[in-house]
Parts: sequence; C-alpha cells; structure tokens
Amino acid sequence: MFQKLRFLVTCSALLCGSAVAQEPTAVIAKAQAALGDLKSITYSGSAKDVAFQQCGANAADMTCRGTHDPMRPINNYVRVIDLTAPASRATGATNNIGAGGSTTVTPGTFFQQVTPQQADVSQPWGNSLEFYITPWGFLKGAAENHATVSHRKAEGKNYTVLTWIPAVKAPSGKSYVINGYVNGQNIVERVETWLGENIMGDMHILATYTGWKDFGGVMVPSKIVETRGGWPFFEVDVTAAKANPPDVATLVPPPAGGRGGRGGGAPPAPAPLTVTTEKLGDGVYRLTTGAGSYDSVIVEFKEYIMMLEAGQSEARALAYIAETKKLIPNKPIRYVFNTHPHSDHTGGLPTLVAEGAIVITQKNNETFLEKALNTPRTLLNDTLAKNPKKAKIEVVAEKKVYSDGTVSVEMYHVFPAPHSNGLLIAYIPKVKVLFQGDFTVTPGEPANDHVKALFPVLERLNLDFDRYINVHASAAPQTKADVWKSMGKS
Repeated sequence: MFQKLRFLVTCSALLCGSAVAQEPTAVIAKAQAALGDLKSITYSGSAKDVAFQQCGANAADMTCRGTHDPMRPINNYVRVIDLTAPASRATGATNNIGAGGSTTVTPGTFFQQVTPQQADVSQPWGNSLEFYITPWGFLKGAAENHATVSHRKAEGKNYTVLTWIPAVKAPSGKSYVINGYVNGQNIVERVETWLGENIMGDMHILATYTGWKDFGGVMVPSKIVETRGGWPFFEVDVTAAKANPPDVATLVPPPAGGRGGRGGGAPPAPAPLTVTTEKLGDGVYRLTTGAGSYDSVIVEFKEYIMMLEAGQSEARALAYIAETKKLIPNKPIRYVFNTHPHSDHTGGLPTLVAEGAIVITQKNNETFLEKALNTPRTLLNDTLAKNPKKAKIEVVAEKKVYSDGTVSVEMYHVFPAPHSNGLLIAYIPKVKVLFQGDFTVTPGEPANDHVKALFPVLERLNLDFDRYINVHASAAPQTKADVWKSMGKS
C-alpha cells in the first residue's frame, strides 16, 4: 500500500512538473494565435526618432527644449518583419541637420535593419534587440529560447510575463534578460530588456504596444512607443498593416550605398591615443590627442584640480586623467565641468565619477545626469563598473564662479540656442581663455547658427578673453578676433 501511494505521489509530481514546464509553450502558442500565427508582417504610418541624448532635426521646431525634445519626424514610415529569415527592415523620409553647426534642414532617408546574422541571439544584443522587442519577434525568441512564466503587475494592470535569455553575454559576463507582458486577451502589450550603455548604465529599454486593432484580418498596435533609460527614443503611429506580404524580401530595400540611420554593425577600433599638452598659463593646460580630438582644459586650484570636459570617451578620459596626474601630482581632480549633455560630451564622465570628481553641469541637465550616472552598471565592465561610486552633481543656473582667491573659473549658461537648452561656457580670467563645447568657428567662413546664438551672450557678458578654445580640436589656435570676424565684426 505504501509503495502504491508513493507511486501515485511520484506520478502526480511528474504530471505537475510537466504542466508547469508546458505552461510557457501554451502561453506562447495562444499569444501567437492572437496575433495571427504570422510568418511576416508589414505596417506603415508616421514615426519619429531622436539621436540618443540629443534632439532631432525638426523643420517646425529647431530649438532643443531638453533631452530628446523635440524628436525628428519620419514620414512614409514602413517596416517589415520577416519571422522566417529572421530579419527586420524599416525606412521612411526624414530630415537631417547639415554639417559644421548648420541648422539648415536637408532631406534624408531613415533606414534601420536587423539582418539574419544580427538576429542570431549569440550575436551582440544591441544589434538584435530591435527585432526581439517587437511582439512578433519576442514570441519567436520565447519559443526558441526556453522561456519561463511569471505573473506581475505593470502600470496598474495584471500580466502574464514571459521571460527568456539570449545566448550572448554582456561585457560583464552577466546574462541579458527580455520580458514580454501578455494581457488577458493574449496580446503582447509591453516588451522590456536592458543594455549596457556608457552613460545610462544598465539602460532599461521598453517598447509599449497600444491601440491594438484589426487591420484587414491582422491584429496590429496603432501606437508604438519605445523609451530608453526612461527617455523618449522612438514612436510610430500605425495607419496600415498587412499579414504575410508576398514581396517581404524586397518590400524595404536598403538606400543607395547601404547608408541609413540606426543600422547595426560594430564600430571601428579606436586609434591609439597620444596626449599632447599645451601650457596656457601657470597651472592651466589644454590636453589634446590631435586631429579629431575632444580637448579638455585642466585648472589647478590650491587644493584640487578642475577638469573642463571629460574627453568624450572612457579611453580619452583615462589618458587625460593620467596626464593630469603627471602635470599636477598630489592633488585630486575634484570637479569635472560638462558643457552640455550630448553623448559625445558625456562619454568620459563615468570615468571621472570613478575618480571621485563632482560633475558640474547646467541645471537643465541635472535630472538626466543624476539618474543616468547613478544607474547600476552590472552589464558593463568599464572603470565605473569596476569602481562603483555615487555620482555627485553640482549645477549652474545662469552663472557660477569657482575660486580660491588666486585662480577662478566663471561658468555661464548660453540660452536660447538651437543645440541644447543646457549649454555652458567657461571663462578663465587668469589666462583670458574662453572654453566652449560646440560653438565651432571655421576660419574664412561666416558664423554658423550656434555661434550666432553665442555671440549676443558674449557681447552682453563683455568677457575679456583672448583665446577661444573648442572641445572639438581646432586645426589652429583661435582667438576672440576670429569669433568677431565670423560675425562680420571688426
């Protein structure tokens, strides 16, 4: 009798285990059926995107109001998702800002794709996730990658949550995770994952799919919103859709030359960095790595050092920190000054935070940098991930002066300006140097729109500067006279 009872208990446990193991399969099957058991899909409408941590070209609204505001419009947006390949392509008509600081809007083509090679979940997650955060791609990935099931609440709603893990690992060695939130009608309403990002740390990527409706026999969301790190990143208003289009392979051809926005591919290897130092005065130095450099200026105070700009990347920031310690030994880098929050001007900040430096930025950037630099970095293996420290932020509203009675650095907010609403310039009276981020003066050419925005501020402040130093390395030293000449002033 005991053996018979044990047999029944064992069988019950096995049956229960089998039911639990098959639950993800059932959830996936129901969700795929609710979406039409598709092999491919195309949808179209209007969209908008943004250059991450910046704001996009917008003919109707050129002045940046904040991080990702305004976004860049994309007209005639079309996307095709091929679940068989698997692959994804999208295109549309958009506009771009001209080179060299121009705010002239020129026509452009948006093109984004995930190739079959990139969709391989053993390949870099940053290249493939745009396929898998779609409802259709997510379910395909869940079916093929041993998904598990849980139940959670999000935005006040109860969901069945499918979770799976791609084969590729993060730089830290940790696994990536992707979650899909399935509602009571078996519709995938939310998909989230995380990606290591230089400024944003373990950056949360969330795609929400709302307004689901029948587009001629196929269920498709009428509104798609993707955020990164909690900030707007991409949106689509869907007005048409078609299941299993016969021309799926050629529906969205690449633009001529294969160029377009948000495409995948590994970046080229960075060139070796050699730091060159220019002494601007006692205790004041310009650091550069030559052509293509993002220059920094260091200022020695009695008890500490201030670094103006962090070098654009971790590699350059590390090189500048090392050079600073050679030039001015036995003093800490207490402050790092940030001209504005664009990604190419914040890339070195995590390295300086790990060094213990306090970030000085304009008040409009405070929320963004405070949140970004204090997000956990478990997916990364960079300097700040290896030496975690809480980022400390000090803000400048319109003006702030740091002084020890001998040397001072004055900081001023430049607004309005099309480039950013959080732009700062720094003036060092001791050496008559004005240091700025993206107000580039090109010798022999008229001032661009950014310099035109700076010029009235300089006239009002009446700063007594001789040298005009840009974060983007100039081919030759520039002066106040160069700025005035570009404005047609003598």
